[in-house]
Amino acid sequence: MPMDYDFLSLDYDITRKVNIDTVKSILSKADIVQNSNILDFGCGTGNYTCAIRELTKANVYGVEPSDGMRQKAIEKNKEIEFKKGDHSIIPFEDSFFDLIYMTDVIHHVPDIGLMFAEFYRTLKTGGLVCILTESHKQIENRFWSSYFPATVAVEKKRYPDISVIISTAEKHGFILDENINSDTEQHFNISEEFIGLVENKGYSMFRLIDKDDFSRGLKLLKKDYENNVIVSSNHGETFLWLKKV
Repeated sequence: MPMDYDFLSLDYDITRKVNIDTVKSILSKADIVQNSNILDFGCGTGNYTCAIRELTKANVYGVEPSDGMRQKAIEKNKEIEFKKGDHSIIPFEDSFFDLIYMTDVIHHVPDIGLMFAEFYRTLKTGGLVCILTESHKQIENRFWSSYFPATVAVEKKRYPDISVIISTAEKHGFILDENINSDTEQHFNISEEFIGLVENKGYSMFRLIDKDDFSRGLKLLKKDYENNVIVSSNHGETFLWLKKV
């Protein structure tokens, strides 16, 4: 079942906030100055676009196919240019960007080969691509996978694994600059905020599993939340840095 992103835009910002550590990681390798051109690909409602613009004062642009998502982004900062586009057409000239980044977006892209071809066309020689995603192992290690096991198969089908992303990028002229894994062992209580995120189906995977599987998992999750159960996780994310040569 395809996602209706215009519908999701109605309450997207309720469950999706900027992670400042993610912003710092994106900016850690790129040599950004005020006249740098940066693209937030699949920018959604513009949370990261606005944050990076505020921190760098650079020329930050957003590309987003969903009209609903893009309109919310425009309302947040009218000085940022948000354009309609997708993996098959990025509406900018050749060799325009110094940095292209995407945060938890690649699993929404139906053809990453076309995407990398457009990245290569619009990126300057020596420019960087930063992709924040998760490996199949990281998907398995999400703490909520034990409550919603049906999400694992759904997500593995949607997310290209890391080796696939790298090999596809290399076929389109990129080299791997760095592969950073942020997995860390953690022990924590389930938060009220996470309960709300799940109830609102703030992660699209919750909209793709059977209703009974979702209800069963939510019931177990709430029970452990109410009982202050300590959960364990070795789940992180992967930052892929690719360079155009």
